[in-house]
Formats: sequence, C-alpha cells, structure tokens
Amino acid sequence: MLNGNFAIDDLPNNVLRDIYRYWLDIKGKRRMPSSGDINPDDIVRLLPYISYIDVEKSPRRYKMRQIGAQTIKAMTIDVTGKYLDEFPFVEGTLKKNYDWLVEKRRPYLNFDKLKWSSKSFLEYFALGLPLSSDDKNVDMLMFGMYYQFPKDIRTKFYSL
Repeated sequence: MLNGNFAIDDLPNNVLRDIYRYWLDIKGKRRMPSSGDINPDDIVRLLPYISYIDVEKSPRRYKMRQIGAQTIKAMTIDVTGKYLDEFPFVEGTLKKNYDWLVEKRRPYLNFDKLKWSSKSFLEYFALGLPLSSDDKNVDMLMFGMYYQFPKDIRTKFYSL
C-alpha cells in the first residue's frame, strides 16, 4: 500500500526513520536534495538498507545504480547495473511506484509482500525518496528498504 502522506512517526523502525531524517537534513529548504549532497560516511550503518536508482529521461528507464545488501539478501540476486525493464516480473510491480516518485517529486512509504523473490513470505517497507540535481526534475531515486526476516521460520510453523 503506497502512502504519500506520512509523518516520520509513521515509519516502523529506527532504520527507516534515520534514513528519512538524513534525507530531510540534506534537503534543507529545497524540495529535494541531490545525489551530490549524500555523504556515505555520514550513513555507514544505514547503507545496507539503501538502494539508488538512476532515472533516465527519454525514454524513461530505471537503472539500478547501487543495491543495498539487505535487498540483495531478500531478493537472492544482485541487480546492480541492470535496468528495471530487464526484469518483467519485478517491473510490473515497481515501475508504477518509481513513476510516482518521478512525477510527484515527494517521498512515499510502501508496505507489501515480496512477490518477486523466492522468499515471497517476506514483508517489506520501502521508503521512496526523490533526488534532483536541479530541484525540479527527479534524476535519481533513493530507497530505504526494510525487510522483515523471520528469526526462525520453523518456530512460526510449529507454534500454529
């Protein structure tokens, strides 16, 4: 469920709250920060939860610039350097969310089940954050991703 109207207190954990605070801090009074504002040294502990997607304009395509370790773990594949349209089973779900960020130019929070992975039992939160080099056009997407990995999936089934 995509939510474009949320407050920081609506975020489910400190990881996503800290990513959002960082984005707000580097944004300042502008509508959106740029990718050049990001200093990885400032967010080292958050990097496994962050992915960056380049937005190409004409035609609009999405290239996976850098995928966080938690997303690679959840998806069981590293798609860094690939285009979203190379994965039709994922594109159908994600493209509309990516387009929303580009068109609305504001953050969203999404909660869903991971439908495109062999680990489809996982639930995730996606904090979508637009980045812009000119404060008008979105040229990169930043995602804070939080996956709910069960500590021991057997416990869940045996306790039923």
